Amino acid sequence: MSGFWQELWEILFGSTPKATDAKHAARPRSATPPRRPPSSGLAELKADYKPTQVTKRPSVVLLEHLLHRPLLPYWQLRRWRQVRNGLYIGYFKTRLGRCHGVIKWQSQYDFTFYVHDVPAAILNGPKGACFTTVKPGKYRVHFAQVPTDVNSGIFYIETLLQEAFQK
Repeated sequence: MSGFWQELWEILFGSTPKATDAKHAARPRSATPPRRPPSSGLAELKADYKPTQVTKRPSVVLLEHLLHRPLLPYWQLRRWRQVRNGLYIGYFKTRLGRCHGVIKWQSQYDFTFYVHDVPAAILNGPKGACFTTVKPGKYRVHFAQVPTDVNSGIFYIETLLQEAFQK
């Protein structure tokens, strides 16, 4: 070790460097660093990369729909089927359960929503008056503010079901 570095070492650490440090310091250094082969590991990582399929919770799907506005409407993201013009069949889905539903479209802003096998927590709760019995196990949903499209009606009923399943 040269005189300057040895003095600096003694000032900082209070003693002379050990033999192992001298061995490292005495190692000859090449002028240019060794070159790596063209495939320095990045190509191997890319070759081994396999994307994993991540399932998303319904709330995340809805949030992405509201923020990014994908090309598909919400009713298609929730896998509802349009059987014929003006009739939709599917499930109102939540993290904790689901209920079968039917949506009928009468005119431009007039939709009728039907839900099958509504949980007792909804029927006995504050929103129970919004569900009218059509047949045993089949209920028609009345809204305080009528939804202007199928998407908002599905979302509202799903939030009601989510609250009921949590209780």
